[in-house]
Amino acid sequence: MPESQLEQFVKTIARLRAPDGCPWDREQTHDTLARYLLEETYEVLEAIHSGDSKKMCEELGDLLLQIVLNAQVAKDAGNFDIEDVARGINEKMIERHPHVFGDKTVDSAGAVKTQWEEIKDAERKKKNPDQSSMDGISKVLPALLQALKVSEKAVSQGFEWKTEGDVWKQLDSELEELREAISNPEMDHPEKHVQAKREVELEFGDVLFCMVNVARWHAVDPEGSLLLAIEKFKDRFRTVEKLSTAPLKDLTTDELEELWLEAKKEVSGKK
Repeated sequence: MPESQLEQFVKTIARLRAPDGCPWDREQTHDTLARYLLEETYEVLEAIHSGDSKKMCEELGDLLLQIVLNAQVAKDAGNFDIEDVARGINEKMIERHPHVFGDKTVDSAGAVKTQWEEIKDAERKKKNPDQSSMDGISKVLPALLQALKVSEKAVSQGFEWKTEGDVWKQLDSELEELREAISNPEMDHPEKHVQAKREVELEFGDVLFCMVNVARWHAVDPEGSLLLAIEKFKDRFRTVEKLSTAPLKDLTTDELEELWLEAKKEVSGKK
């Protein structure tokens, strides 16, 4: 039986890491590869948001390279190999889907997610009974995604508002506290500025975290939403630059506003 493309790829990476292979690949470690893993992950996300399936296929290949290369580095060190990686995740998927591979029954995607978290928590508690539910959330995740996971984890433990209205009330309260922190006279006091600014940062963070909860209530991905907003702004700004006959910094606020509204119409008309 001929080898699959995946098997051939694993052999290609092993060859690159061989003593007579590629100097660059041979000197890589998990630490040196970490940045590339992160970069490729974000490029996959960009491809997903673009809706370009060909680009997505290519970027997933680049991400797969990082996974296989890291597995080969581990194999060369005698720790584990790609088969161990595949075996581990396969076993985990079977264990966490008892409604498919066992005798459990669920009636919705939401119930599946709840079940997943319960199984995950049970696994964590078995390893360390004193571990908090929050301990399994990676601190290197982007802040908005980390906030969403923290919020979801808290909800899985029953820590939730009764109604969506309560969430909006909390947001109004956090916004008011932010306004108060910003208007604090100590912000202009040389000796007290650092502490006052710290309070503004904390209150601003509370507002963002509350907004993440609003997003969660509507099953909206806050990280993805912000990325979409950034791209929208960039598209409109590029259009403003094209429409302007003078450097933007030389225009008045009213002139910039007029160009922005024109760009907004033009960009919206292309979609």
